[in-house]
Amino acid sequence: MKKKIPKKITLASLEKSAIKYLEKYSVTEYQLIRMLKRKIIKTSFFYKIKPEKDFELIKLVIKKFIEIGLIDDKVFSENKVLTYIDKGYSKKKIIFNLKNKGISDENIQKGMDNLEKSFVNFELLSALIYARKKKIINFKKKEKNFSVNKKKLLQMSQAGFSYDIAIKIINLNSEKEFIELEKYAKYGDN
Repeated sequence: MKKKIPKKITLASLEKSAIKYLEKYSVTEYQLIRMLKRKIIKTSFFYKIKPEKDFELIKLVIKKFIEIGLIDDKVFSENKVLTYIDKGYSKKKIIFNLKNKGISDENIQKGMDNLEKSFVNFELLSALIYARKKKIINFKKKEKNFSVNKKKLLQMSQAGFSYDIAIKIINLNSEKEFIELEKYAKYGDN
């Protein structure tokens, strides 16, 4: 099988590549820039030319995509934090993941503010989801021994949750208490 020969880099080819990438993935400005740079470097290596002159084209593509709304880091951040809460991520882990995706501190803060508007205590809700997914709490077995609780606390703290939240979850006695705590985390005292 022959290797595919890359097309020479033009503004139109970069735009086409970026659109194909955005059709598959929800990405940040930083991630799209990295993908386009990789494409340029790969192509310039094949044709034995310097990639720096083509990097200017990336700025034009990014500027155009921001203007027409294909890339919006603020919206990306607000949506991604909700996804991370559903996965049971702690606040620290959410911030870490968003920073790795190239989101600015300002947009991360807007995402966190969105969480605080959506839930009474998003950190507690996320910890409850995490505890259920990782089977940290089990109401069928009544184990209250120190070493088991110590392991559970360690697991919760390694996931980025505070001691207070971890203790609150580990000390739950029944499914009913779990559901009540989950309702409180979502809606507050009704």
